[in-house]
Amino acid sequence: MMLKHKLKGLLGPLVAKVFHVTGLRSLFRSTREGVPILMFHNVGHPEETGYLPGHMKISEAKLRRLLGMLQKSGYRTWTMKQLMEELAEGRVPDDAVVLTFDDGYRDNHDVLLPILQSMGATATIYVQTGPMKGRLNWLHHYFWALHEIGPHELAERLAQEVEQAHLKSDLRSLPVQTDAAEYEMKRLMKYEVTPADRDAVLRNVFEALGGVDADLARDVYLGPEECRNLDKAGVEIGAHTVNHLILSSLDATQQRLEIEGSLRDLESWLGHGVASFAYPYGRTWDYDEETLSILKELGFQSATTAMPGLNDASTPRLELKRSAVNEDSDLAQVMCEVDGVYRWLDRRGLNLRAS
Repeated sequence: MMLKHKLKGLLGPLVAKVFHVTGLRSLFRSTREGVPILMFHNVGHPEETGYLPGHMKISEAKLRRLLGMLQKSGYRTWTMKQLMEELAEGRVPDDAVVLTFDDGYRDNHDVLLPILQSMGATATIYVQTGPMKGRLNWLHHYFWALHEIGPHELAERLAQEVEQAHLKSDLRSLPVQTDAAEYEMKRLMKYEVTPADRDAVLRNVFEALGGVDADLARDVYLGPEECRNLDKAGVEIGAHTVNHLILSSLDATQQRLEIEGSLRDLESWLGHGVASFAYPYGRTWDYDEETLSILKELGFQSATTAMPGLNDASTPRLELKRSAVNEDSDLAQVMCEVDGVYRWLDRRGLNLRAS
């Protein structure tokens, strides 16, 4: 499996470059079966978000290059709401690309909005509303502490906080290599610790290091006024829960509080309904049938995952696919996804997607 992954990592960029440089990828445009939805988080490198990991960021220059490539290829950017209205009429537009930005960071207003306006583009921003009330979720406590003291010191502090012997052992035996250590520690916190315990231990470490939720949330996240400005500018605001929790780990009552809570917050700030939703983390195991039932009951027109691929008339509207893009993304590979090259290869048993 590791060899297969390495070969994919080598072959994928090479094939994408050949298709891109030669113009072969454009041949797939006319037969593209589905619409790509691209997933981003932070734009630019504001000092306030310096603690967030690189895989969540894209520079202004790279985003402009991507938008330029899309425009040159004849694509238009759509919001999720616009796309759903088109699909509801039985049409699958062949010139549509949807840009989505998760979490609701202030840079989406201060940095992204001017880029969109200058290039005649639009997007959908999925906003978690807890930070706007001065509350950060565990993941920001984790990233902030990781930035302050590094993975192995953080792991030791967490090991001192958790009670389970096997977790203490796992945290104290992380890989030496930094990236691998960070990945494994995040996995342990995400899936091996109960949400209540995880939140408590990370909050303790965060506060012990001098972190203050309200201050960090104010500096990093959008507020109601910024959301209204984006909305007035034609950028769609979608819901992303209150606290960015793994919905499948919650019971029905907790899930409803997270989903409906964010919906009602946004409706009160914007003064109108909200039609689009994105799952925190977005893998198929991060939500469940109860989640889908709640979304249907609340009237959401769409919900996006973090599973790559195109979306056509048959794609479930509450399980739409998205492809992640960040500063390290190969834009030739992104364009191969947009043009439908990867879908064509998939159907012939060859998966060369970067994610």
